[in-house]
Amino acid sequence: MENKPTSKLTYEDASKELELILENLRNDEVSIDSLEKVVTRAATLSKFCQDKLRNTEQKVQGIIEKLGL
Repeated sequence: MENKPTSKLTYEDASKELELILENLRNDEVSIDSLEKVVTRAATLSKFCQDKLRNTEQKVQGIIEKLGL
């Protein structure tokens, strides 16, 4: 899987890539030589997903408040 910059990823793409990384780690399919790179990518994707969820939640809450709901 290519490592697109997170700025070019959707939440769904980042989540799928993160799941694939986790599956590969669980199945011992990551070599020691690439482990640091893979774990760093997983951390980047995890932060991206968390930030995306937090920002979306804030925007939705703002819309709800504007509507007076």
